[in-house]
Amino acid sequence: MDERGRSIEDIRQNIAREEENLSRTAHQIGDRIKEKLDWSEYVKDSPYWALGIAVGIGIFASRMMQRRTTPMERIIGSFAEDVRHTLGGLHIEPVRPSLAKVTLLGIGTKLAADWINNATSTSGSSGCVKSPSQAGVDPTSTL
Repeated sequence: MDERGRSIEDIRQNIAREEENLSRTAHQIGDRIKEKLDWSEYVKDSPYWALGIAVGIGIFASRMMQRRTTPMERIIGSFAEDVRHTLGGLHIEPVRPSLAKVTLLGIGTKLAADWINNATSTSGSSGCVKSPSQAGVDPTSTL
């Protein structure tokens, strides 16, 4: 016996009881947490709210995953639409959209480069674009 009048066996039994009580309490808390986190009960209790929340999450996720067009893609799309209209009834299906975009971008770049080259090769202060014969270059000569 110890100084308080309890035997060692009584102390061991007391510790075992307290350990069992703690274990039971931990299991009860775990069951309550599982019950609170069980979404199927919430759906059963209020299905319309659950449906609304699911739709909201779906819309939010789709907006997050949606690919936004760049300004260059919008310009190329507009240019492609103009080309389709000028071709009339002829409708050409591209093999790959990226190939068509690259081709149209190349054509547009070539046209812009030619225009800039022509505009910068003028002489004089008039700012007008001159033909090679007006600029003092013999068009019949070869380099």
